[in-house]
Amino acid sequence: MNYLAIAAVVIVVLVALVLWRRGVAHPKPGPLDVSAREVRTAEEFHRGFYADLGNESIQDIRDVLEAVSRATGLPAGKLEPTDELGAIAAANGLERAFLVAHLVNEFPEAQGEILGKSAAGQFVYLHHAIALIVNARIGARAQATPGAPGE
Repeated sequence: MNYLAIAAVVIVVLVALVLWRRGVAHPKPGPLDVSAREVRTAEEFHRGFYADLGNESIQDIRDVLEAVSRATGLPAGKLEPTDELGAIAAANGLERAFLVAHLVNEFPEAQGEILGKSAAGQFVYLHHAIALIVNARIGARAQATPGAPGE
């Protein structure tokens, strides 16, 4: 087993422990019901909620929505930024910690921010996941491109 896999397992366990301890004092949200919502493409989602980020973020947003969908079984096209992560996870009988750990695993470039915001209780809504992951990816692309704006 390589060190990266061991580190990922340790991080997931720590995140689950921190989130479980925080959840002891807070009531669990009920499962999210998206059955009455219209299906929206990633482009429509971007236009409706994140147009100010520019078109280069559409694929990043699609990736976050699809990762959440894979983890929870909810259709990616029915998610909204104000959906609570705990309610999203509960829709398939999961704990919020599982969804957070899944996002950490899927998006290692945002791992530090996700874990830090989770520990501080500031990683509550889907919007938080989208913002942290999109910003981490934009930063990673800027670092990978010599002479990119902002350097």
